[in-house]
Amino acid sequence: MTALPLRFGPLKADSYNIVRAGVRWLVEDGQTCRANQPIGYCNISLEPTGARLSSAPTFAEEQDIQVVFAPRVAGRLSISPDMARGGYLSTRAIDAWNPDTVAARITPDTPPDMPDAGRLRLMVVAGRRMTRLADVHSGLLSGWYSRSRGWWCENNDSPLTLLSMGVCDATGVILGEKCGFLDMFETAARAATQCVFVPDHPLAPCAPILLEQLERTPAQFSAIAEDLRLFLGRPGIHPTAEDWIFAGTLLSVLRHTPLKDRLDIFSDTGTHRLPPANAVLMSLNVEPQSILRHRTLGYHVHIMRHHLAGAGPAVRAWLSAAFEPVRRTLDVIRHDYEKLVDTLARTTGGRILILNRMSTSGYEDISNYSAFDAPMSATLSNIAAKEQNLMLHDISETRGLAVIDVDALAAELGGGLHLPDGIHQSGRMQMELRHEILHALSDLRPSRAAARAPASAAG
Repeated sequence: MTALPLRFGPLKADSYNIVRAGVRWLVEDGQTCRANQPIGYCNISLEPTGARLSSAPTFAEEQDIQVVFAPRVAGRLSISPDMARGGYLSTRAIDAWNPDTVAARITPDTPPDMPDAGRLRLMVVAGRRMTRLADVHSGLLSGWYSRSRGWWCENNDSPLTLLSMGVCDATGVILGEKCGFLDMFETAARAATQCVFVPDHPLAPCAPILLEQLERTPAQFSAIAEDLRLFLGRPGIHPTAEDWIFAGTLLSVLRHTPLKDRLDIFSDTGTHRLPPANAVLMSLNVEPQSILRHRTLGYHVHIMRHHLAGAGPAVRAWLSAAFEPVRRTLDVIRHDYEKLVDTLARTTGGRILILNRMSTSGYEDISNYSAFDAPMSATLSNIAAKEQNLMLHDISETRGLAVIDVDALAAELGGGLHLPDGIHQSGRMQMELRHEILHALSDLRPSRAAARAPASAAG
């Protein structure tokens, strides 16, 4: 069968020229690849065309932008040797984006049945660095980002946005094995989608913290920043470099409101601004039974132990002096979730998807529970997980909450093999959870006919 040229295809950003670096390949020459499998990527730069911009520059927050590409058909790949420039030319963007550039050729397994089989599928990925000094160019989305995202769409399709508030059991599912949204892209390449990932460092995204992000005013944030500044400037307090880095990172997270972000994308038809996230992925594992509340300002922080290890002595002293631990019962957690679901629906129209907890390790050997004080959920994690999973089910019966049933999937696949510690999944389980999440997203997509109907037809 004749080899099929694989061309980049069109990519447009209004008021900018797109310039690319050399290609960095994710596969070997002569390798067989699947349809929609990412095979390579390149760094790109958006250079202003010189036209006067009527508003603030788009994509100003994104310090790193790259394009990932995948073939539409399966077959054996033949890589164009001149596409990988090597050296600094694989990092620095110098070549104008040309839709007719042939990046590679593929010998299809079967005759293509689509007219644009030789046009590569494109995913744009972008990262907003936690600091502009964190410029790592070693690979795909390899920097330290306060937000990373990837989007793919064609022919003026409007993508749905999935916002993942990252903790361990959600990170791998969304970012994938290579931490660049590659697995999501391959799985959902035909459905216009944007995935946004906000990591959990240093603030874990539990329900009360997300609620406060939605409702925090600029004046409230200024009070938070001033309180921290005053403490770090006290006599006898000697902040270290770790303290300053931690404090700056914490304030950056407290200042942003990812649930309300309206993000720009560009595709084959130009630049578009999307509404806030259609769906927000959370994890029940991040909900603490005790949380820190500021003694005077009233806001909450929840910092995982491994992230708290990155703080210096001054920040630790501030957390000890300025905050008090507050117990959260099951009723309190439920109230926080219900309020978050209602507030998000009212302010952005977004829906929450939540990963529930594995409720048994398979190793419980308690034959008599009489020795445990009530409530047993306070001391037995498997009891707490069962109660919290039931709580989520009850909320989903009355509100727009979609439960991604980790518990049932672990039982089906085998928790000992695929979820040994109850949190961190195997690649197989991440793949299955990815399908469950995409299935939940499909329920939010309007039918193609309704999406393209003229406004007058909609009444």
